[in-house]
Amino acid sequence: HNRIIVGTTDTPVDNILQEPVPFDEEISFLLEHAARYLTKDPKVDDILSAFAGLRPLVSVDHNKNTATISRDHTIHISDSGLVTIAGGKWTTYRKMAEETIDHAALLAGLEHKDSLTKDLNIHGYHHNISKLDDLRIYGSDGINIKKLFGEDHSYTERLHPRMAIYSGEVIWAVRYEMARTLEDFLSRRTRALLLDAKTSIEMAEKVAALIAKELNYDHSWKEKQIDKYIRLAERYIPGK
Repeated sequence: HNRIIVGTTDTPVDNILQEPVPFDEEISFLLEHAARYLTKDPKVDDILSAFAGLRPLVSVDHNKNTATISRDHTIHISDSGLVTIAGGKWTTYRKMAEETIDHAALLAGLEHKDSLTKDLNIHGYHHNISKLDDLRIYGSDGINIKKLFGEDHSYTERLHPRMAIYSGEVIWAVRYEMARTLEDFLSRRTRALLLDAKTSIEMAEKVAALIAKELNYDHSWKEKQIDKYIRLAERYIPGK
């Protein structure tokens, strides 16, 4: 997406927020270290979006240094036979699922069977994704999105000059990906909020209008959505 992501930091927190934000000292730390590798020292004003998340980690010894805690998952079996899996990460989700099922099957006395999904391609797999240009992030769905663009010429228009995201992608997200809010589209169906928060705010009105038209929502819904999204997105802009 022609952006640079700089990170990460690892800071323990006691106050759990629904929308966590980076600490000022974390941003300063990343800017300082990024300056060692870039031709121009980055400043706070250069940041397009700053975001943080909460990660649950499994610690058997209540280690306070989160950076040293393993990212591996842990499977626990209670006295009642309840199988619980904790920890882990997105990149190992298949292994986590397989091990959990294997443990459950063993407890239930079921015959062991090899995983049927071991070599199954995930949704969107495409053998030559580069041919889809800006829509390659959708994988094989990009083919159908291109067809959708043919329904209305306006669907091929960019939502903003600074981002290769098109009006037709909003229609696709509403019809086929259950997007129902501005945040759904700008944060989760695309990554506009994470890539450039200010630009995503400038896109908000167009996106809200497209969603409202597609779902037959009224003007009041659109205005409330825009206001709610702006308040969210401003938290991603340092100094706001």
